[in-house]
Amino acid sequence: MFFEGGIYSFVLEDLLRASMEVLGKGSVGTSYKAVLEEGTTVVVKRPKDVVVTKKEFEMQMKVLGKIKHENVVLLKAFYFSKDEKLLVYDYMSAGSLSALLHGTRNY
Repeated sequence: MFFEGGIYSFVLEDLLRASMEVLGKGSVGTSYKAVLEEGTTVVVKRPKDVVVTKKEFEMQMKVLGKIKHENVVLLKAFYFSKDEKLLVYDYMSAGSLSALLHGTRNY
């Protein structure tokens, strides 16, 4: 499901065929940089251990999709199935917020 005003037009199969690179893994799930065949680059977040109904998930995604702040990347789309939940965001080439705030630490 895409949010209104979005610039994307792809289907799940396009994401599954995309070139993927792991950006990071955390306690909530894994984030991937996905380059679609037509060249669009997005970030796909794949939360783990999410056990909710479709209605609950959609309600939460709609809340997230309404958040508009200069320091928050807008949620562009989401996907729900019994076995898979995906969140799609614009790819920000400047890197992660953590790296921007704290810099890269090489010990």
